[in-house]
Amino acid sequence: MYVIGILFGVINGGSRFLWGWLMDRFGFKVLMFFITGIEILISSTFYFSAANPVLYIASVLLVSACIGGHFAILSPVFNKIFGLERGPEMYGVTGLFIGFASICGPLLTNFILNKTEDFLVVFLIGCGLCIVKFVVLIFFDENDKYVYEENVDSLLTNNESNPIQKEGADKNEEREEE
Repeated sequence: MYVIGILFGVINGGSRFLWGWLMDRFGFKVLMFFITGIEILISSTFYFSAANPVLYIASVLLVSACIGGHFAILSPVFNKIFGLERGPEMYGVTGLFIGFASICGPLLTNFILNKTEDFLVVFLIGCGLCIVKFVVLIFFDENDKYVYEENVDSLLTNNESNPIQKEGADKNEEREEE
């Protein structure tokens, strides 16, 4: 079991170089479709791979490589979408929620197993979520920019058309008159 854990970490970290190179070559969306396709394949067959130790270990290591792929390709895309200032912040927030999901995942798995007593259901739910991710990815455009700075700046600048800013300016004028 320790060997699997060590291999998991080595594959996860080592594969990031490959995923980065592949992203430079094929782009985010193509690569994310590929990773999601692997995840759908593994989550739909993982239950059955437990009967064959070699196939099971290969599946676990492939999942590890997919996790490494997410971490390798999401950071540059966040920078592209949110800009160089906000991109790392948003990536950090995503990391925070990944940690939260790491806590909730085993709890949810336990809940499902208590209700169904079947691991197949857990993997099929995972497969369904991967299919949802695949569909969302169809509509995702990495070239859309969410310009956070402009949205915040419009609230902070003296803009007469902004009702929040205008209300604040009116209150400041009342204070100055007193």
